[in-house]
Amino acid sequence: MTTIKKRDTKNIRSSLKTSTVEGSWWAIMYGAVETYFGAFFEYLRYSSLEISILTTLPIFIGSIFQRYTYLYVRLLKSRKKLLIILKIFQTLLLPSIYYVGSSTDNFYLFLIIICFYFIIAISQQSPWTSWMGYLVPGRIRGRYFGNRSQIIRISMLISSLIAGTLLNKYSETNALLGFGILFSIGFIANIGSMFYLSKKYEPPYQKLIKNDTSTNINHKDFLKIKKFISFDSISELSFSISGPLMMIFWIRYQSFNYLELAILINASQVLSLFSLRYWGRKIDELGSFITIRWTSLIIVFFPILWIGTSYLPIPLKLPASIIIASFGALTFSGRAIAMDNRLFELMTGKDMITLTSKRIFYRGFFIFLGGVLGGLISKQGLISYQVLNVPINPIHLVFISSSILRLLIWGVYLSSNQKSI
Repeated sequence: MTTIKKRDTKNIRSSLKTSTVEGSWWAIMYGAVETYFGAFFEYLRYSSLEISILTTLPIFIGSIFQRYTYLYVRLLKSRKKLLIILKIFQTLLLPSIYYVGSSTDNFYLFLIIICFYFIIAISQQSPWTSWMGYLVPGRIRGRYFGNRSQIIRISMLISSLIAGTLLNKYSETNALLGFGILFSIGFIANIGSMFYLSKKYEPPYQKLIKNDTSTNINHKDFLKIKKFISFDSISELSFSISGPLMMIFWIRYQSFNYLELAILINASQVLSLFSLRYWGRKIDELGSFITIRWTSLIIVFFPILWIGTSYLPIPLKLPASIIIASFGALTFSGRAIAMDNRLFELMTGKDMITLTSKRIFYRGFFIFLGGVLGGLISKQGLISYQVLNVPINPIHLVFISSSILRLLIWGVYLSSNQKSI
């Protein structure tokens, strides 16, 4: 995207503030609804493989369809108009998910509705990233997104805590009603997000210098981005082997109730919440690559730590889980900000929609692949194994596989202190 000679500084500054408000409304929806998608699937008594598919296949399908977002941007000549239209459909799909899930036992129909939801949700990412790439000056990206993320996380934290409390309140009497209240909150919050999105400044529409449809990621100009996307995608595979099954691990294996689940999910966000400003400053100071390198190494060991909580006395399970989840959220949040910042550095403002779209597509594919692998590994019933007289159940095998793959990926891409991605 070409740079406009005179940036409308006043409108841009106002829009950056408005974007934080818009993101906070989105966070309320996410905290009340998407955070508890896994709990909703578990309440509907789907198997571990089915939950893995429900969690990852829609992301893959969404990543396929979002590749054509640029066509709609060109048709409408406005990212704002496209995002508002997508927000409207996303909002209407929330009650549809609740209705189909609660009123039918048809797994495939439910899966189709979830896929439609993620097609709409994921298709928003590329135009939003391109839009914000123009609005946020490069010299303050780390600080701005760190500060923005911190405020948004506060909204998400409050929303998720309230949602978990409501679920726990209705768990013994009418859990389905509790989920209905959560989806209603998400419906209203997404309308709020759409309203503030419409207030943001959008620069005049200009076509990209290059034809997005012919962008070839194998061209020498994109070699660094290609390696970055490869690393990002394969990393997501290693994360999604175990990620979709965490809710099953906490509810089925650790026997946490909804209130304990809410405490675990949200307490783990507190440390990362207050670290976001720190991450923003550090990334601007040290660089994105160094942050990605060391946070990725720490992330290798989290699945093993989760296995360890299985063998703790019952009174220690929740406190230990909170500590691990908190440290995990801290590490993942720093890595996520650094990864996004690194992508902005590599794109340098060119072909932003197309390249972001390609990143999302490959991430989606490998997230789905990882989810299927994790589901298949766990699909061994309740069979347990003995290793040195220590019981190992299927979900432990999932965690071990995830940890080993994370270590291999780190060794291939990040073992050198050179900027390999």
